[in-house]
Amino acid sequence: MKLTFITPPSEYLKNPFRGDQHAQMQLLTILQDRYNGGLELSLEDMRGVKKEFVGYRIPEADVYLQSIYTVDYEDQIEMVKNIKERYPKAKHIAGGPHATLFSDSCSSSFDSVVLGDAEETIIKVVQDLQRNILKKVYCQEKPVDINFYPYANRSFLPKATTARKGMMSVRHKKEYDDLLGTTVVFTRGCPYKCAFCAIPQIRSINPRIRYRSPDNIVSEIEYLKRDYGIQGINLLDEIGIPLDRKMAISRLEALASTGIIWRGQCRVDGITTEIASKMKESGCVAMALGVESAWQQSLDIINKKINVEKSKETIKLLKDNDIAVRMYMMLGLPGEPKDIVDRTWNFIQETKPDVVFLSFFTIRPGTDVYNHPDRYGIKYIDTDWKKNNHLFDSTRTPTVSFEYHENAPWGKTPTKEEIVENYIRLSKRIEDAGLSPVST
Repeated sequence: MKLTFITPPSEYLKNPFRGDQHAQMQLLTILQDRYNGGLELSLEDMRGVKKEFVGYRIPEADVYLQSIYTVDYEDQIEMVKNIKERYPKAKHIAGGPHATLFSDSCSSSFDSVVLGDAEETIIKVVQDLQRNILKKVYCQEKPVDINFYPYANRSFLPKATTARKGMMSVRHKKEYDDLLGTTVVFTRGCPYKCAFCAIPQIRSINPRIRYRSPDNIVSEIEYLKRDYGIQGINLLDEIGIPLDRKMAISRLEALASTGIIWRGQCRVDGITTEIASKMKESGCVAMALGVESAWQQSLDIINKKINVEKSKETIKLLKDNDIAVRMYMMLGLPGEPKDIVDRTWNFIQETKPDVVFLSFFTIRPGTDVYNHPDRYGIKYIDTDWKKNNHLFDSTRTPTVSFEYHENAPWGKTPTKEEIVENYIRLSKRIEDAGLSPVST
C-alpha cells in the first residue's frame, strides 16, 4: 500500500516554510515503525507551490492523508477533487483541527475523518483499509501518552527543509542570523479557555495539556544536532515554559544540557525571577508573549486570565536577563476604548519589546466567540475562511471578517472601517520604530 501525506500550499503566508510539518511527520514515523517497510510512505510538501499547479506535483498513491486547517480548507478540498479526477480509486483521509470541528462537512469530501489525536487511530485506519472495512469516522478513545511514541523522523523531507538559516535571528544580535535552526514541539494542548482559541472545544476529545519528558526532549535535540547540524531550536509549544515550577525547571535543565540556543513562546503569568534566570542559563535568546491587549477590559472579556501589569513585569524580567521579547498584540477586540491605538502605543513605548506582531482579532470556528457571538457584541461573522486571516503585510489590504453590533454591554463599538484604520495607524508607528517583523 502506498500512503501519501499532503500539505497545502498555504499561499496566504508570506513564508510558509517558517513552520514544519510536525503532525504529518509524526504519524508517518509511527506507521514506519509499526509496519517496518510494509507500507510505502511519503510526504508531499506543497508549500510554496501555486495552488493551480498542485495537481501536477502529487504522485499516484492508494491513500492520501491531509491535516485540515480552517484557512486552507477550500484549497484542500480542491486538491481532493483534483486527485480524484486523476486517481479515482484512491482513498482520502482527513484529520486535524478543522476536521475535528466540522466532521460532517469534511465527510462529504473525504472517505474517512479522524477526530483528535491520531497516533493510535492511524494504525486502526490502515488496518481497516487493508481489510477493506474503512469506517467513516474514527475517534481517539482515551488521551494519548505522547512520551510513548518516538520523535518525528525528519527524513520524509529534504534536509534543507528542516535545517534553515534565519530561524534564530534576534534583533541587534546578528551573530544568530546564520545559525542552522528548526522548529520543535514538546507539549500538546493548553489548559486555558481563551475565547478566540479553538483548543477548548477540541479539548473535549484531546483533554488537558501534555508534556514531553526531559529525556525525550534531549533525545530529539541530540538527533537534530547529529543528523542535521542544528544549532538552535524554535519551540512552537503554546506554552513553552510549564506553569508548574518543578516541571519548568526540569525542562530548562534538559535544554541546557544540550548546549543548544532556543526561542519559544509562553504566557506572561508563567515567568518568575527564578524562571527567567534559568531560561537565560538554558540558552534562551528570545521569547514571544501573548500580551494581546493593553486594555484590561478586553483581556477580561476574552477570558485571557492575565493582567496588563503582569505583562509589564514579565517583559522586564526577560529583558533584564538579556532575553529578547517578541510581543503579540491584537486590535479589534471587544471592549476596546476609542483611543486604543494611543494606549497600545504607550504600552509598547513603556515596555520596549524587541519585536511587535500586530494582528486583527479574528473569529475562527470552534471558538467561544464563534459559538456565542452575542456574548461579545458581534452581529455578523464572515465564514469565507479564506478571508479570515489575522496577519497582513504591506502587499495586502487589511480586512475584518466580522462586524459588531453598534452598541454592546460595555458601550459603543468600532465599525469595521475604524478597526482597519486603527490597525494601519498602529502598524505604521510600529514599523517606523523598527519594531515590526519586517523591520527586523
